[in-house]
Amino acid sequence: MRMTQEELSERARISVSFLSMIERGERAPHLETLAAIADALDVHLADLFAERQEGTDSDPIYGALIEACRRHHLGKRDVELLVSMMRSMFAA
Repeated sequence: MRMTQEELSERARISVSFLSMIERGERAPHLETLAAIADALDVHLADLFAERQEGTDSDPIYGALIEACRRHHLGKRDVELLVSMMRSMFAA
């Protein structure tokens, strides 16, 4: 299914301009935003990184996180809970 930026931004509940900046690499979205985009696209969060993961310049630490998300089939709510727990664990 083809989707316009407008449709994707509406489904992910983010602005078209922010989505465009993410696509151009001008902004780095929070994990929750990435989860919302993945949910809007009806794909696993890890799938958003599949092409990057195959490259040789991929950071192995992030690769492990992405692989864990894929292996455990984490959805948007799961990622939100994970991020919340991480914030609590590492809060200064």
